[in-house]
Amino acid sequence: MPTTDAAAVIADLRHRRREMRRELARVRWWRRLVRARQDLAIAQLADADELERLGVSDEWEALAADAPTVSELADAVWPEPAKPAPSSVEALAALDARLESYETRVADNLESVTQQMVRALGQAHRGLR
Repeated sequence: MPTTDAAAVIADLRHRRREMRRELARVRWWRRLVRARQDLAIAQLADADELERLGVSDEWEALAADAPTVSELADAVWPEPAKPAPSSVEALAALDARLESYETRVADNLESVTQQMVRALGQAHRGLR
């Protein structure tokens, strides 16, 4: 492989690899957000008594001085008035499954591009000898 051709191939592979890494990071960020939203929806579906048990007990009162109350936290985390339904949790799970599938494809593509780049670098290195 001529040196100029090898350099162009390597530059293209580096660019593709950088783009795949960027896309993989973006997909993983969205997955974290979807899973966090799913956790919040499940928590909101929990019984109100369960949420209150998560509040401050007498033994923790000294440590919890000036700590936010459960209702303050719930109002901050769930500002919208509508409560999620079990179907919204299922929809979030389905969305996460789709994102996971896409993440796998992007990660596989990144691995393939990385292998191609390593081969091209090896060929270019052998060609320079």
